[in-house]
Amino acid sequence: MSKIRLAVLFGGISGEHEVSCFSAASILKNLSPTRYDVTPIGVTKQGRWFRQPVWSGAALSVIADPSQEVSVRPGWGLAVGGLPLELDVVFPILHGVGGEDGTLQGLLEGAGLPYTGARVLASALGMDKVFAKRIWEHLGLPVVPSVVVMATETRSNAERRAAYERCVKSLGSPLFVKPANSGSSVGVTKVGSFEAFGPAVDLAASVDLKVLVETAVDAREIEVAVLGGASPRAYGPGEVVPNHEFYDYEAKYTDPDGADLVIPARLDPPVTDRVLSLAVEAYQALGVQGFARVDFFVDKKTDQVWLNEINTLPGFTTISMFPRMAIAGGMTYSAVLDAIVDQALVRR
Repeated sequence: MSKIRLAVLFGGISGEHEVSCFSAASILKNLSPTRYDVTPIGVTKQGRWFRQPVWSGAALSVIADPSQEVSVRPGWGLAVGGLPLELDVVFPILHGVGGEDGTLQGLLEGAGLPYTGARVLASALGMDKVFAKRIWEHLGLPVVPSVVVMATETRSNAERRAAYERCVKSLGSPLFVKPANSGSSVGVTKVGSFEAFGPAVDLAASVDLKVLVETAVDAREIEVAVLGGASPRAYGPGEVVPNHEFYDYEAKYTDPDGADLVIPARLDPPVTDRVLSLAVEAYQALGVQGFARVDFFVDKKTDQVWLNEINTLPGFTTISMFPRMAIAGGMTYSAVLDAIVDQALVRR
């Protein structure tokens, strides 16, 4: 049989550009060379696409060679120098805005290209924490209490004071302040005072003008991998034990001792069953296909389970929780990638 012609799309315009490069390197390392004919495509921070050299095993960065610039043609696919790229499927691994929020998925749909992972609507809903929460709440799934604050409503000190008092009255203190549309803990701050609230809103608003303020639950951070289409399967759970105040960007990606990852999480069996079941419910509620990581908080005192968020393009680095949980569930890294690609081909 001929090889599957697969493009791995990485980089992107978001603050998670470097994380995407790490994820893509791990994917390229684990794709079977006997099954795939791989074309790496890098997206610069300015949003331009370039075909990349054959991966050599080194760390990835986007090489912007003008002779290799990729064009997207509606209904026709991708081309370099006017010549079409013959592709069977695209594996996008662009985390965050511009890659995980439905915009890229819509572009690939318009180009007539099959792709892995969640489709347009599910990607957009998964990326917007506010809308995801509203759907889950409507279906009776447990979510952390929250308040939405628009950056345009917090320009003056009086407006910030009013917003802070509204949040504390509804949610208590301390609080987490985060962009509604972001990932990898970019723009997230834990605050316990009015003085810290303004800078936290400013930081979140530098990513997204819609800011989500949540109760800071004293909880364990639990994650579940979900893989599949009509009958998805949950893997895990795993536990993140941060060595920082919370599981921030540095703990995830730049500090090698930033967090301990425990798989399987040491939870009582009923709690394990609860998070695995809720992960599938949350995944299906948003119409996700392919794969995702669903994150939870489990209250340290009561074992109350709270849905935190869903990541429809989770990290795929060598230390990322999604592949590690699937591997702990009996799969190999390569088999996880095969399953994701196969579902995209079946969906086509």
